[in-house]
Amino acid sequence: MKKFLKKIILLIVTFIFLYIAFNNINLNEFISVFKKFDYRYLFILVISITISLSFRAVCFKQLIYKSAPDAKLSYLIPICLTGAGLNILLPARAGDIFRAYFTGEKYNCSRMKIFGSVMLERLFDVMIIFLLLSTGIFFYNKNPLAVKLCTFAGILILIGITAVFITYKYLNIDTICEKIIQKSEKLPFHNLIVDAVTFFNKTCRSFFNGFEVIDSPKKIFYTIMASSGIWIFDCLNYYIVIRGFGYDFHWSITLFIIAFVALACMIPSASIFIGPYQVAVIAAFAMYGASKELALAVSISEQTVVTLYLTIVTVLFILKNNISYKALKENLKEDISKKC
Repeated sequence: MKKFLKKIILLIVTFIFLYIAFNNINLNEFISVFKKFDYRYLFILVISITISLSFRAVCFKQLIYKSAPDAKLSYLIPICLTGAGLNILLPARAGDIFRAYFTGEKYNCSRMKIFGSVMLERLFDVMIIFLLLSTGIFFYNKNPLAVKLCTFAGILILIGITAVFITYKYLNIDTICEKIIQKSEKLPFHNLIVDAVTFFNKTCRSFFNGFEVIDSPKKIFYTIMASSGIWIFDCLNYYIVIRGFGYDFHWSITLFIIAFVALACMIPSASIFIGPYQVAVIAAFAMYGASKELALAVSISEQTVVTLYLTIVTVLFILKNNISYKALKENLKEDISKKC
C-alpha cells in the first residue's frame, strides 16, 4: 500500500510540473521550433555526452585510487555510462549502487567503501555546479536576490565540505559506538542495541573509508579537474542542442540550465525526471528572454537523446553481463553486513 501511495504521489508531482511546463504554450510555434532542428547535431551531441561520462570515469578512478589501484578506464567508462542510465530509469540512485557493486566485484574490494567514494563524488559535483552557477550570476546575470541566495548556498556548501573533512579525519566512530554499547548495558533489549550499533559501526567505517582521496591533495586536484570536465561538457550538450535549433544564445545560459536541472533532479518525481526537468530549463531560458516554446523544445530534445542513448548502452551492458537489479541490491546488503 505504501509503495502504491508513493507512486501516486510521484505521478501527481510529475503532472503538476508538466502542467506548469506546457501551460500557455503556443502549439504552432512549438511545432515550428522543432521543424528548424538540424539533425546533424545529434551525432555531435552523442559524442559530447560520451566525453562527459568519460570524465565521470576519470573522476571515479581518482576517488578509488587506493581501493582499486588497478582500475582501468576501459572498464570504468561503460560502468559509468550504465550507471548514469540506471540513475535516469530507476529510483533511489540505482546507478550509484550499480557502480559500487560492480566495481567492488571486479576489483575485490568493499562495495560499501566504493559507495562512499561515489557519494563523495556527488559532493565534488555540487561544488563544481555551484562554481559554474556563481560564474553565471556574478559575471553574466548579477541579480541582487540571486547574489544573496548564491552567497547563502556557498556558505552551506562550505559547511558541508568542512563537516565531511572533520568526520573523516577526526571523528572516531569506534569510540562513539563503544560508549553507546557501554551505556546501554542496563537497558532492556541490550543485545539488540549491540547488534544495531555494531552493524552501524561496520557500515559507517567502511563508508567513510571511501573518502580516502582526502588524504591526497594531488588526487583531490585531479578529481576537481575531472569533475569540471563532466559539467563543462554537460553545458556543451545544451549548447549543441540550442545551435541545432538555429539559435545563438550566449554560452552562459548553459551555466544556469545545468544548475537548475541539477536542483530539479532532487525533486521526487516519476522516472527520467520528466516535468521538473522541463520547468528547470524553461526557468533558465526565461532569464535570457527566450520563448517558452524554444526552452521546452530544447529540454525535450536533450532529455530524449540522453535517455535513449544511455538506455541502449544500459540494456546492452545488462544483457552482456546477465545482470539482475534485484540480485544487485541483495548483494550490496550482504556486503554491508560483512566486516570491513
